[in-house]
Amino acid sequence: MSVAWRAGDGPPTSSLRAFSRESVATTPGLGRPPVSDSSSHTTGLALSAAKAFFGDPAQWNPETLMLAALGQCHVLSFLRAAGMRGFDVARTSVDVSGELTLSPDGSGRFTLIEIQPATLIPRLDARAHAEEYRQLHSQAHKWCFIANSTACKILVHPDSGADNIGAAVSSE
Repeated sequence: MSVAWRAGDGPPTSSLRAFSRESVATTPGLGRPPVSDSSSHTTGLALSAAKAFFGDPAQWNPETLMLAALGQCHVLSFLRAAGMRGFDVARTSVDVSGELTLSPDGSGRFTLIEIQPATLIPRLDARAHAEEYRQLHSQAHKWCFIANSTACKILVHPDSGADNIGAAVSSE
């Protein structure tokens, strides 16, 4: 599953209170148009259980929603970290995947989640500033409410701005 953000025509990320916080979460084969209820004027996200639990595999489920929440939190925390250092991010995205383990009693849990960022900051040459990218994503991970509320190990793989190199940032 992926969460992506682009600067667009709005204020830059160095404008901490003004840049757009909107992003898009996608995962191949999942999702339908939002469900609308014209009588109450509300729109909602169509949900189901995961296929392993006899749900509709074309719908978002609790597991993909958790990964999306973690991805969105990381993106927003990264944008804040970059903006606070005066960097104007052009785009950033994270791919988030997780390993689930089922117990004999039918319960389950995430045992590992991995976050793979891909970011473009025009003023930072990807190769020359790989450590700066790593530090920004490390700070984002520390600030992320969802990561701080998750019991399993989370690996954030480094982002060099062009390709990913180096050792992962970890939390448990």
